[in-house]
Amino acid sequence: MHHNHSNKNTEELFWADQLAKQILSREKFHYIDKKIKKFDEYTVKTSASLSGVLHIGRLSDTIRGESVVIALMDAGVSTRFIWVAENMDPLRKVPKGIPAGFEKYIGMPVTDVPDEEKCHGSYAEHHAEEYFKVIDEFVVTKMEKFSMREEYKKGHFNPYIKKILEKIENVKEIQNRYRTNPLPEHWSPWTPICENCGKIVTTNIIDFENGIVTYICRDYDFETTTAKGCGFKGENNPLKGNGKLLWKSEWAAQWARWQVASEGAGKEYQVPNSAWWINGEIAEKVLDFPMPVPIFYEHIMINSQKMSASVGNVVYPKDWLEVAPSELLRMFYNKRLMTTRSFSWKDLPNLYDEYDQMAKVYLGDVKLENKKEEAHYKRLFGVSHGKEIQKPVELSFSHAAVIAQIFPNEEDAVKSMEKTGHYSKEMHDKIFERLHKAKNWLKKYAPDEVKFEVQNHVPKGIELSAKEKKALHEIAKLLKEKEYDEKSLFNEFYEVSKQLDLNPPDFFKAAYKVLLNKERGPKLAPFILALGKEKVVKLFEVV
Repeated sequence: MHHNHSNKNTEELFWADQLAKQILSREKFHYIDKKIKKFDEYTVKTSASLSGVLHIGRLSDTIRGESVVIALMDAGVSTRFIWVAENMDPLRKVPKGIPAGFEKYIGMPVTDVPDEEKCHGSYAEHHAEEYFKVIDEFVVTKMEKFSMREEYKKGHFNPYIKKILEKIENVKEIQNRYRTNPLPEHWSPWTPICENCGKIVTTNIIDFENGIVTYICRDYDFETTTAKGCGFKGENNPLKGNGKLLWKSEWAAQWARWQVASEGAGKEYQVPNSAWWINGEIAEKVLDFPMPVPIFYEHIMINSQKMSASVGNVVYPKDWLEVAPSELLRMFYNKRLMTTRSFSWKDLPNLYDEYDQMAKVYLGDVKLENKKEEAHYKRLFGVSHGKEIQKPVELSFSHAAVIAQIFPNEEDAVKSMEKTGHYSKEMHDKIFERLHKAKNWLKKYAPDEVKFEVQNHVPKGIELSAKEKKALHEIAKLLKEKEYDEKSLFNEFYEVSKQLDLNPPDFFKAAYKVLLNKERGPKLAPFILALGKEKVVKLFEVV
């Protein structure tokens, strides 16, 4: 895997290089006056909660985390990239299409809920498998994967749980500073799982002494559902691993357990009383581990709305790969961290254009006036691309969508693209991969205005003025006499319109009506050249 090792001035520009620099130059803890020991290995952590929908928004944390890993590697240090399944979250509601009997599992950790289709060990595994199949396609660095449920069961968190329980007063003091109501006297940072019914949110702690939690299992209300308690009264020893730390201790314990140097977090964590900073303080003052450097970022919106199953605008990683390569999403996330990203399927062609343009800058085929910007693009592209970098296809995604609609079969598509200079033999597979993705996009997401059907006969009932007809006849005549490229043909449309004193937009409208039975269509000159002039002449002559 090669990256563009560029000079110092670039590193100041790309956000991941800035963060790597910050990580490597830290000398002191954040909250206490203590020196940071040099790390032998710099670990970046990324994670996803398995109780939520595993959509492309969850990849943002992973892609951005990896950019920091790449920046650290390029800075010459040894790195480790870990992915943690936050899979102790309770099941909150019965998902659509699952039998109603499932209600009894509400409140259980998702790892302990059975798989509704009986094909996996648990609900969490079933729903994570699809995601895991593709998540590795969106990263270049090998990720080590961990499960929180397993980690607790294996006792890997015990040293940290011990410290937290020993210094429980410090933990409470840190949290109380940000609370209006102080934590109760018998508060416990440990949430047990009820040993009778297996639920995790229903266990109400009534006492916590000598390292043992006493609880009673009662109903717990989520927003729209209730986890039913079973009334059991039990005792739970945190060091036996059947339960979990509360998030405002657990995150700190994760940092200490894996020696995390940096991790991503949504920008809502930037506020001073968020779980990020509280955990940072617990990590330093209780666990003696320096708070990691945060990678704060904005979340992705789809058409300016949050992604949600109920709105029906969820984009899964596998949906993305049907219409675009993973590096397009990587570039999208890597551009700027703190700008709200709204993605809309209709903008996919622009994202492709931007990517192709960046590739040309990276390969030196396009030079930019502004050298700083050029260096930034090269770095951004290098990090986002990750794999061996090849020349981009000379076929824009918009044009691919045009070709895909005119020539469903490969042979005709090749003939047309040979004529217009969009084809080369050595790029055959890449060109057809793009055409295939364009087809999927047209089928699933493209707006109606880019879809069309080429007419075999002049459509019945279209109305054209005498001038419009004359203009089309004139263009047909010229197409028979001369060879054109996009630019010269485009100019010809204006020349002919001017001679006939016809408004150019009316000329275009007339052409689209005859060719597509629509008033608009793809850019006319490249479209006519792709379609082949014989066909166009035949239609234009007879109007």
